[in-house]
Amino acid sequence: SVQNGAAGGGGMEHASAIFYGQNSVNGRPALGLVSHEVAHQWFGDSVTEKDWDDVWLSEGFATYFSALTIEHYDGRDAFVNVMKRSRNSIFNAEKRLAGVAVVQTKAWSGIPNGIVYQKGGWSLHMLRAMLGDGKFWAGIREYYRRYRDANASTTDFRRVMEETSGADLGWFFQQWVYRPGSPVVEGTWSYNAATHQVELALSQAQPGESYRLPIEVAIGNQIQKIEFNQKHQTFQLPAENEPPSVTLDPNVWVLMDARLERK
Repeated sequence: SVQNGAAGGGGMEHASAIFYGQNSVNGRPALGLVSHEVAHQWFGDSVTEKDWDDVWLSEGFATYFSALTIEHYDGRDAFVNVMKRSRNSIFNAEKRLAGVAVVQTKAWSGIPNGIVYQKGGWSLHMLRAMLGDGKFWAGIREYYRRYRDANASTTDFRRVMEETSGADLGWFFQQWVYRPGSPVVEGTWSYNAATHQVELALSQAQPGESYRLPIEVAIGNQIQKIEFNQKHQTFQLPAENEPPSVTLDPNVWVLMDARLERK
């Protein structure tokens, strides 16, 4: 569901008979809202979470599938803009809900919230990035096939994605679904002309232990990949000439509050 208050907005995903507020469907079709509620016909209505603790399996899925609809019809740039806005809303929600801002909730109080919707959707986005489109969609299809007209938990979803991809996803679900907060990345870069390398120094500034972060780095127009999994870590990345810029996560696949400056 997407609720916009009592002013005739929003929608509710009643199975086979979606309700929309009048102000949401006047004029130009509300693509984001309509796609969200339609996605619920598969995820939320057909495959339903076993408990409210797992409500992200409904709302996180519908939120991400709405963004995927934008990607399909409006293109990658529009999709990335949706994900960037979603990321900012997650950071704002985490500040309000410090300590309890987890995708898998533990009590009804405060549900639904931006974490369940937006961070739930972002968790799927990062799972897609890590597994690749082929394995990600094979897992999603098998999850739907197996639990159609039935109930599923977060553990059920993880097991299906592990079986179809061959990957151990325990660490992934622990840090993105069960752990509160998001990583904060700060760093500097410089170019060493003698070694033809970009020297990247990164730190994770969030409380608690470090996250495991597979990150793309754009050195000029060349993309390289690193695994950033410590509180403080340095990388030497090859670059034949001094690049005009170095950018973390240029294709917007990682949920992190990142700042990178030239040293």
